Amino acid sequence: MELYCDGDRVYVARNYRIEGFSKKDLLERAEAVVVWQSEKLSDTPKKLVNTRFYLVGAGGSKLFRVDRRNGSKVEIDAGAEIIDITSNLREVYFATPEGIYRVPAERCVEAEIKRLSISDLLDKPVKSIDLLGDHLFVIAGNFLYKLTKEGEMLYQKAFAEGIKVLSDYEGCVAVKRGEIVYFTEELEVLSNGAYEGEYVKVEHGAYNTFLLSDKSFSVFGKTGKRYAHVEDAHYESFTEGLNHIYFFDKEGKLSFSGKKDLLGDNFQEIDLTTLIAIIMASLMLLEEKGNRVALKEEKGFIDLHINHKPVDVEKVILTLSRYFPEVFYLYKNPGYYDQIDTFAERFDLFKVEGKELRLNTLLLERLIQMHSTFKVFSEDIVRGLVKLAKS
Repeated sequence: MELYCDGDRVYVARNYRIEGFSKKDLLERAEAVVVWQSEKLSDTPKKLVNTRFYLVGAGGSKLFRVDRRNGSKVEIDAGAEIIDITSNLREVYFATPEGIYRVPAERCVEAEIKRLSISDLLDKPVKSIDLLGDHLFVIAGNFLYKLTKEGEMLYQKAFAEGIKVLSDYEGCVAVKRGEIVYFTEELEVLSNGAYEGEYVKVEHGAYNTFLLSDKSFSVFGKTGKRYAHVEDAHYESFTEGLNHIYFFDKEGKLSFSGKKDLLGDNFQEIDLTTLIAIIMASLMLLEEKGNRVALKEEKGFIDLHINHKPVDVEKVILTLSRYFPEVFYLYKNPGYYDQIDTFAERFDLFKVEGKELRLNTLLLERLIQMHSTFKVFSEDIVRGLVKLAKS
């Protein structure tokens, strides 16, 4: 079985289906209520990720694309066991022991699968992949690699017995037996930490890395320090939300724990509305500095142009993560994209007028005045977003 979440649901893959449990019922009443279910699948996914509209899973040699709106499925055969998957709003990358492959989320058919040619140059077997903007981090054989997502080699580092790699907004974190290692964007070692037992699962958000082994559940910071851990954690899997960790135990029970309960004063709760307002306020800063920003809504995506150049909104989110690390959660899990419209309209952050999106300038100006980081980094934010439009 596997566990994953987005803004509204906690997903559990088991018994040839994916079930969506209501976060609201779980958090407010401690009740595990199934509110969504996929069609029956030919295998139970062992990995789960999100794109804009789809939950994507991998089990055996099958890739499953499940529509979060109605639970309908598409299955394609990769021809070999799928070891790992990663995604952004529009694309899915997956790895088998012999290579790395890409498929568009909207055209999830075997004819659209593209094998990255650099697969032939990597050490084998391929063990783990993760996507960060235009780059991929890969563990293959006894090496850690950083590639462009088109398949160009940028950096490589000896990393024996690697198990899993996850991207950070300014580098990556990789796991091997008994050790967790933080790397820069150029694959230089930043720090490391230790854990006990056999690895089960790891997730990495903006500030912390959560790692489950058969002995404990541990929380690490980027210094490699273990800030918290739970001994004898009888969990089968877990997944990270903004302010909570969701667990599925070996007795089949779904539960949660507040991050603040685990980390105490080391954790400040994250407000999803504020994250979205930060993105919109940053775009407003661009306009105040004389740049042209155009926002439209096209086919469920925010269509963004900066100085008449199209810019993927997820790249804006990734750029802003350097100044507001908590925004990285919106990049890391594309399933939260659904919340942008919901929360923005609820709090009048912007309004949809036909295809145009109008920003609530009064509210966003107040956010800029209250949030000291805007004042400190305003020039850097504008410079970074303008550079993004030129790239």
